[in-house]
Amino acid sequence: MSVGSNSKAQTARLLAAAAALGIFYWGLYRMPVTGAKAALDPEKSRELQEQSAVMRRFGKWAQALPPTLKLHGTYPESHIYLAQLAEIYDHLGRYREEAATWEEYLGRAPRPIEGCPQIGEAYQKQGLEKESIGAFEKCLALEPDSPDQMFYLAHALEKSGQTDRAAALYERGVAIHPDYADLALGLARIRLRQGKYEETRTLAENTLAHSPANPDALLVLGLVCQRQGNRSEAKQYLERGVQVADHYSDLHLALANLAEQESDLHGAILQYEKVVQLDKTNADAAHRLEVLRRVRE
Repeated sequence: MSVGSNSKAQTARLLAAAAALGIFYWGLYRMPVTGAKAALDPEKSRELQEQSAVMRRFGKWAQALPPTLKLHGTYPESHIYLAQLAEIYDHLGRYREEAATWEEYLGRAPRPIEGCPQIGEAYQKQGLEKESIGAFEKCLALEPDSPDQMFYLAHALEKSGQTDRAAALYERGVAIHPDYADLALGLARIRLRQGKYEETRTLAENTLAHSPANPDALLVLGLVCQRQGNRSEAKQYLERGVQVADHYSDLHLALANLAEQESDLHGAILQYEKVVQLDKTNADAAHRLEVLRRVRE
């Protein structure tokens, strides 16, 4: 082959390569890209943000959902839209979607702790005890010495019957944060169940000294006095509790039990009526009320 023909061949190959490269770049910019969302133009994005914000502000949660879903779908990496979406699902009672959204939030947010305790509570609202405990454990791992995160996990463990784990966490919390009332009262509740009445009383009285109107402290003190046979003092604490938190059904339930112990039929009926009014799911109180009403007849 001559030098001239070799030069022509090289030129042809270069032109062919250039043509192929041009087709490649044309395809890159003109063909749709799978797995990616087309960005909204700034005006449309602002419009959707405003729609979502206004609807959420005025409690129009169903109307807030579509624009927020659109924003999240377009900007899936944004933890801001994830938090907004989780809030909407919560108000719509769509707790499964709420929990899944908070899970995604914890994986994307620069401060995942801001998804706590909502993630654990979303599982609790579904009755998923194991999952809620797992979520609260994640939250505590994010801030190991946070009194809030210690309380949420300990309380979930307490409600699930894992008394030893709950007690250990409450103890650690009280040691680090002695003035954090919820931790002290959580430990007091466990000590009450364990029959450790003096420690129970000390914990509750210390809380009451810092917070004289704390209804949980008044309830615990009323119950421990009742267990120790001091019904008069128990009644004083429980009635003080009702004065500051009449909506607290556990206080009325404790007063109902106390009235029964004192053979006060009228007082017991009044207190059980209050319990049933405040907590329509309390089947035991409703049954007890029915029994006492028959006795009155």
